[in-house]
Amino acid sequence: MATYKGIKGFTVQSLATDPVTITGASGAWASGGSLNTARAAIGSANDGTQAASLAFGGNELPGISNKTEAYDGTNWTVLPTLNTARGATGSFGVQTSAVAVGGFTDANQVLPSTAVESWNGSAWSEITELSTQRINSAGIGASNTSGFVSGGNIRPGSPPGVPSTASALTESWNGSSWTSGGALVTALEDNKAFGVVTSALIAGPSTSQSYNGSSWSTVPATLNTTRTQFGAGGASATSGIIFGGSPAGAVTEIWNGSSWTEVSDLASARRNLNGSGSATSALAFGGQGTPPVFSATEEFNVVTGGTAKNEGQVYYNTTTNLLKLTATVFGTGTWASGSALGTGNNSMGNAGTQTAGLSFGGGIPGEGNSRTITEKYDGTSWTSGNALNTGRYGMAGFGLQTAALSVDGNNSPGNSYTTFVENYNGTSWSEITENSTGRGATYGVGTTTAGLLYSGTVSGGRTANVESWNGSAWSEVSEINTTRNDATGGGNQTSALLVGGQPGPAVLVESWDGSSWTEIAEVSTQRIGAGGSGTTNTDVLVFGGEPTTANTELYDGTSWTELNNLGTARNALGGLGNSTKSALAVGGGSATTATEEWTVPSSISNVTVASS
Repeated sequence: MATYKGIKGFTVQSLATDPVTITGASGAWASGGSLNTARAAIGSANDGTQAASLAFGGNELPGISNKTEAYDGTNWTVLPTLNTARGATGSFGVQTSAVAVGGFTDANQVLPSTAVESWNGSAWSEITELSTQRINSAGIGASNTSGFVSGGNIRPGSPPGVPSTASALTESWNGSSWTSGGALVTALEDNKAFGVVTSALIAGPSTSQSYNGSSWSTVPATLNTTRTQFGAGGASATSGIIFGGSPAGAVTEIWNGSSWTEVSDLASARRNLNGSGSATSALAFGGQGTPPVFSATEEFNVVTGGTAKNEGQVYYNTTTNLLKLTATVFGTGTWASGSALGTGNNSMGNAGTQTAGLSFGGGIPGEGNSRTITEKYDGTSWTSGNALNTGRYGMAGFGLQTAALSVDGNNSPGNSYTTFVENYNGTSWSEITENSTGRGATYGVGTTTAGLLYSGTVSGGRTANVESWNGSAWSEVSEINTTRNDATGGGNQTSALLVGGQPGPAVLVESWDGSSWTEIAEVSTQRIGAGGSGTTNTDVLVFGGEPTTANTELYDGTSWTELNNLGTARNALGGLGNSTKSALAVGGGSATTATEEWTVPSSISNVTVASS
């Protein structure tokens, strides 16, 4: 039986207000109940909640504290004290089951301890000591029977407390003994962690480190504000909050598993504080600053009122009488400097994305040489990879950082045009099936199992030849309309653009639909040896080129639009990204090391469709 919805379409929700984003970015800090004793360098059962937290030890300035207090969401209550007064402990657990690890016991805050105490909800007891004494380590764990501490200041020298040395050590607790765990990638002190024992994150000072239960790895995303001595909370390695610290003061940031976002500041700027809770419901207490020590407690909560904003929803706003759609809205893209290549380069092959890029081969203009070098980009820096088997420049490159092809190119000495094809598996290059027509100054798009190679220079001139790759063999397909080399473009095996190239005029553009090439709207700026990135023949970005330019243009399937320029004008550069929203411009010119990142900002917004 037919339904009304089936005949007329879909249901449109009526709302009195527009949907809102329900995230930590909607949160704010509010005053909570003050500690009974103001303290800095205070310990915390950091797996506790906003309504059930535990604070212990610290520095009362003057005097090292052994005091313990519990928070019930409104007030702090004094509980039995630690056996050993100390501050800057590594700590973990919940309000009824916690561990205080190491810390300093002297007024000068320089003498680290190996002492460990366990809390059972009513009293502290001394348990097995750490193997390595430390101050300000980061702790993770949900009880007094399972957790770990990492990093900290071990001050191993003589006289006592000198020198100050950051540690990379991790020690894990199983309820009866400590064992060594995986070492941090970078030694740290005065940092905090959140998550669980098998999946955790230590934040800052700028980049962070993640733990999988056995080993640590660097997280590329950086904090918006570099800091140490901050407070933190978080239920998992992909959802956490940090606040305050040195020199951040009051700044708060939310972690969503891939990036940090600044949200509402603490009311009181401070460092050497602690906290607990989650990214949507956190607690900050204690600390140091003005006044010298804090008793102030602040509670962070996410705004929960209203309808959650979901991409694709259609609704009618009954207050404004507008039909609206919640959709991703893109802003204006810009170029920003990225980390320099390890080796200045020109006319190389490229593959991958802005945060997982690959550059290989290349050469230096006028020297007639060809290179075998490979470099990999992680969104932050370039590192060397295993070399190509055959050095060349002017090749086509396409695919991903972990699965790429290098096709043809010029091989010196002799400047011969090769038919060499090499496959990269993320670690090394291997030679595979060669194509039919050897060429240089060529271009290609696609993947290691579905690629397209077009245009280029061959012995005796230029070629219109196009070859398609299916993962095991090459086959010739329809030729381009205008023979050329040093062109650029973007797309995939069945939907691509060919842009510019020589001979002039270098503004010609051809579109590939999987079976034939068609001449379409020309670019505004002549381009020879430009960079390109794109997904299909209706979504391509081109930048740079000769005559030397910094100009950037975007094709939307109908026309070209000029956008923000590169920071450095250049030709013979590498372009990669497989996207018009996120791309890289690499090398070029007289073998520069310059890398630039193209990013288009986006947001999920409520867009008016029609008014009544």
